[in-house]
Amino acid sequence: MKEKIYTIPVNEAFEADCECPFCVLERKLESEAVDYALGAAMMEPDNRIESNKKGFCGRHFKMLYDYPNRLGLALVLDTHLQEIRKRLERYDKRPAVSGGLFRKKPVSAQLTEELSAIRKPCVICERIDHTMERYEAVSAELWADEEDFRKKFENSKGVCLKHFEELCRAAENNLRGAKAEEFIAFLCAKQKKELERIQEDIHKFTLKFDYRNADMPWGTAKDAPVRCVEKINGYITSEDEKEQ
Repeated sequence: MKEKIYTIPVNEAFEADCECPFCVLERKLESEAVDYALGAAMMEPDNRIESNKKGFCGRHFKMLYDYPNRLGLALVLDTHLQEIRKRLERYDKRPAVSGGLFRKKPVSAQLTEELSAIRKPCVICERIDHTMERYEAVSAELWADEEDFRKKFENSKGVCLKHFEELCRAAENNLRGAKAEEFIAFLCAKQKKELERIQEDIHKFTLKFDYRNADMPWGTAKDAPVRCVEKINGYITSEDEKEQ
């Protein structure tokens, strides 16, 4: 496969001991995107125009705030707010309903749509989603074409439900006929096995709070709650936080 720029990170992620290799990839992309947003992107006009127009979601604003570059964040916020004010100021003196032969939407509805358009986009989310889509497509193709990757996937702990859904979509869009059906069947069997494993861990975690089970070994259940949440909904912590 020619796309080494995508296949190398995918193969490396599947060598990690984790609940979802794609969460490992996504976490790395997110960290790089935050670093870029308050670094090189600030000096590139096209990127500043994009961040001024789209801004960031709440999660990524929080990450930008925690990043050790408050001046950089302030500069981004300054020009982003200018763009927001420009988009909203035309509503200041509009009538409640626009006139004309064909009556348009009430201004309240137009303003609601404008506010939604301001709040929903996120430069970092869009950048991550674009690259993750390629990672998932490449993974489906690797599974179809390379026996070594199939073994890596089989020996992994599966993926979270979010990336399970996205891999199904990748199979639909990038594989054909029997290969797509085989990949989906493999994913379903793999996820069933891994969900059973983590169900056993979370159940054992609950049993440990019964005084009668005080001497029961924790085994792999001690961090079951965080792993269970991440298996269902994607990563919520960094690897460093898990070790604390």
